[in-house]
Amino acid sequence: MMYLQADQNIYHRLIRVIALVCLLCQFPAAIAIDDGMSDPEADWFYTYRPSDSFQEIGQRFLNNKYRWPDLVRYNKIEDPASLQPGSIIKIPIAWLKFQPRPAKTLSVDGNVLVKKGQLARFELLKSNALIHVGHEIMSRNGTALIKLADNSIIRVEPETHIAFNRLSHFGDTGMVDTRIRLKRGGIINTVAPLLKGSRFEIRTPSAVAAVRGTEFRIRSNDEGTQIEVTEGVVSFGHAHGLQTIRAGQGASVSPQSALMETRRLYEPPSRNFGSGNIKDLPVTLSWEPVPGAASYKYELTATDESGQMVRTKETNQPSVELNHVKSGNYQVAMRAVDAEGFEGLNDSAAIEVALDGDTPTLLFPPSGSVINSADLKFDWSMEDEATTKSKLQVSIDSSFNDLVIDQQFAARSQSDLRNKLGPGLYHWRVVGLSGQHIESASKSHQVSVRGLMKQTKILSVNYVKEQVGLFWNSVPEANGYILQVSDSPNFLSILREESIQKPSAFLKLSQGKQYYARVKGIPSDLYQSEFGPSETLFVPKD
Repeated sequence: MMYLQADQNIYHRLIRVIALVCLLCQFPAAIAIDDGMSDPEADWFYTYRPSDSFQEIGQRFLNNKYRWPDLVRYNKIEDPASLQPGSIIKIPIAWLKFQPRPAKTLSVDGNVLVKKGQLARFELLKSNALIHVGHEIMSRNGTALIKLADNSIIRVEPETHIAFNRLSHFGDTGMVDTRIRLKRGGIINTVAPLLKGSRFEIRTPSAVAAVRGTEFRIRSNDEGTQIEVTEGVVSFGHAHGLQTIRAGQGASVSPQSALMETRRLYEPPSRNFGSGNIKDLPVTLSWEPVPGAASYKYELTATDESGQMVRTKETNQPSVELNHVKSGNYQVAMRAVDAEGFEGLNDSAAIEVALDGDTPTLLFPPSGSVINSADLKFDWSMEDEATTKSKLQVSIDSSFNDLVIDQQFAARSQSDLRNKLGPGLYHWRVVGLSGQHIESASKSHQVSVRGLMKQTKILSVNYVKEQVGLFWNSVPEANGYILQVSDSPNFLSILREESIQKPSAFLKLSQGKQYYARVKGIPSDLYQSEFGPSETLFVPKD
């Protein structure tokens, strides 16, 4: 009887274990990774300075739930005034103030969409757009480069859907808390070194990756999650366990298996070319084959601030032909891919494409000029106008990532944009396209466009004996108003002119005489103004 009871207890325990494993398989989000911040009792350490006081430290670092006396008690300090510089003060991470800090898109190439917060629809993602907590990004055939508040970089690959669950910055501490949900697709991450207590975490439907400063690629689909670490280490886990994946290693997990498969990544292939200038296109760049490689992955990225992905593709051979590439500085990378789809370490080379194209010469407007919107025309010249096409580009930023004008290539040397640009500061350049399909961009010029301010019109006139009250429409851009009073309708003689801050004025006029009044706004540097229609004034005799 005792043996039967023991067998039943073992059986019930086994059933509970199996049920628990099944539950963990269904809810991988319950994975816990010890990163310092997940521990509510973890402390952040601050070094006390000669100019410090506990009151100031409390104002700088503590959230609304705590005050500086709480900090004194927590550190068991009897006399705060006697604390010596260099002393270490412990502040619980749970006490620190934090605020959302948005990310920013450095560049967008192709079709990439963004959904903001609770909005139901996606819209096109643009360069220099801010990304806040709750935003989702969905790339179709495009890529995007995103910069976080701590200078970490995320490259969103094609056919990817991610959500930003947390983008927090802990004030002056330098700590961050970044949590991203990778629903499907792939992202390449360059994570800035994190301070103790910081967090950078990427979750997929089947796994979670946490890092403290590293470079890694992660992809997710219905079959599971795959990670490749190219620098540093990553804590990679799923419902059945956690492993440390180091540089040069890859790992994968599947919802259908409790195992985590790890492997060594291919070393970088050896290139058959050196870094330097490329003066003619097309040109072929090649690498030595990697034994056992199933395919290769090639990337060409711009090395300017945008970091734009110019080209990426998979190839059967470790070679690529560069063609139809603009002059500029680039980084070219090649890596081997194994039969299971694990991508190896990059061989990266810096190259400069310096093509002998027909570079346009900018003529008008000159750099630093201020032009009225109604007079805005652009002129440039080409050495060989018979065979070279060109196009005008006008941008809000000097990197030409936020274009407001991007014309089609055509045989022209001027463009009329009268009344097509609002007041503001712009940058303009011209891109030439030779008969050999070589693009060459001119240097850029800066121009300030001055718009016409909204006209003022006298709306009402009130008479009280010799007193006349004038009231006109308010103009938000005006720095005040100029009122003119004349005794002739064409204002050949000005009886009175004065500057007025409010959209109203009160005059004392002679009885029995006819006058004329008009008003215009006082413009800033980016506006010009004109007088509005005149109003006839007449004070009758008693």
